[in-house]
Amino acid sequence: MDNISKIAANANFYVQNGAVKKGNDEKKAEEKQPDTLQPQTEAKDPDAIFDAMQMSAIQNKAIAFGKFINPREYLSEDRIKDIEASMGTFAGATESAKAAMDTEFKGISAYENLSEAQKLAMAAKMQVAE
Repeated sequence: MDNISKIAANANFYVQNGAVKKGNDEKKAEEKQPDTLQPQTEAKDPDAIFDAMQMSAIQNKAIAFGKFINPREYLSEDRIKDIEASMGTFAGATESAKAAMDTEFKGISAYENLSEAQKLAMAAKMQVAE
């Protein structure tokens, strides 16, 4: 079946099933609706909005509320040493990646305009992705 035959068959199907008529009925219903909607001018409390924004920001964070969490209460000394060694390796690799990026992207304003924290975050993300 060529493209013209397919188009004709589809058009015939829609006409037989009343899709064209339904489309005309929808257009008439849209014409009956008022042209403008009345805006809702309900006053919002700015403090409530700010509180909601703060709650949204801290919702998924672990909060210790000023308490010092001692890992020795939860982990063995061997595990703590393993984590410290792993973090040292990660920090070293991140610094190395940042130094490589500094060399590679020297003179590119988009990179040089980034803060040190952003550059370190990029380098850290590269380490996690590997």
